[in-house]
Amino acid sequence: MGSAEELKAMAERQELEPVEVSVPKASALIASARRSLSTCRAITGKDPNSALLLAWDGVAFPTLTAALALAGYRVTNRMGHHRVAVEASRQLLGADALLSRIGSLRRMRDRGMYESEAPEVEEITEALDDCEQLIQLVAKAVQRAGN
Repeated sequence: MGSAEELKAMAERQELEPVEVSVPKASALIASARRSLSTCRAITGKDPNSALLLAWDGVAFPTLTAALALAGYRVTNRMGHHRVAVEASRQLLGADALLSRIGSLRRMRDRGMYESEAPEVEEITEALDDCEQLIQLVAKAVQRAGN
């Protein structure tokens, strides 16, 4: 099954919802993710738990949401919607290795939230580097869509 077909199947399963393509929304999400990334980098050494939460909720997830906005989709609020954002973005962007690591960030965040498993500063630093790569990848797509 191709990427377009897989995204349609995700919509049929109500994991994604079709929406109007929005370059301005995607651009705003990228700008916000960049600001949050800067904040994460500033607090990682002092407050790794907060940096971890912000890395996912303020950087990775909004960046994935931007990629979906460019394709005319958004995740629904059903259980597993964060996983869906990663999988749908994998269909859109390729970059399997990067998106696998972004998926690992999601799981690390879940362990921190639900199992009180403290992250290592080095793990967060590496995840932030991955978030920066993701932002760059999606920002290029936003730029192309805006031209």
